[in-house]
Amino acid sequence: MRRLVFTAAFAAAATAAAAGDAALMDRARAMFEATAAATCDPDGPGSEDNAPESHAIGFRYSYDAAEDPERTAHLFRFFCFGGAYNEIHVYYIADDEGALSPLHFAEPQYDVRYAGESDETVEAIAVTGFTATGQLVNSGYDREARTITAHSLWRGMGDASSTGTWTFLDGAFRLVHYEVDASYDGEINPQAIVDYR
Repeated sequence: MRRLVFTAAFAAAATAAAAGDAALMDRARAMFEATAAATCDPDGPGSEDNAPESHAIGFRYSYDAAEDPERTAHLFRFFCFGGAYNEIHVYYIADDEGALSPLHFAEPQYDVRYAGESDETVEAIAVTGFTATGQLVNSGYDREARTITAHSLWRGMGDASSTGTWTFLDGAFRLVHYEVDASYDGEINPQAIVDYR
């Protein structure tokens, strides 16, 4: 009898959680329509295999005690548009109380100095400040590492690119690593310009 009660309670909780997740996804879809429809082409080329993704992220704030129950945030990824070799996504996050908002990602701004007349040899890359973007290129979420990584190809062969990594910490995504391969030399040779890992 006790086992049946537990099973019924577990099933009811799972059903309620699924309904809550579906309602959050509906709200995320509505926010995507309201905030990204003007700049995205969600039905365009590359959209066929790109259904929105949802990820539950368990966490504790730094001020939570070890015995406090774990909180849950929900991450949503939507296809925005695709090109020849890059695909763009936008993200939304619901905090542990269900408040939903678009995600923006810190990115460094930088100047590249090339040696000589060509753009094959990089002499220096200088970070000149930071900005934020609401769109990530060729990005995905890694559940195990709790990171979002983006890899923007500057041309199809992939020898010039930029790659950022944002880690979920204390209820938010923070830029922890950013590297740039600014040499159009046929080689993959990025250099880190931001590293907080």
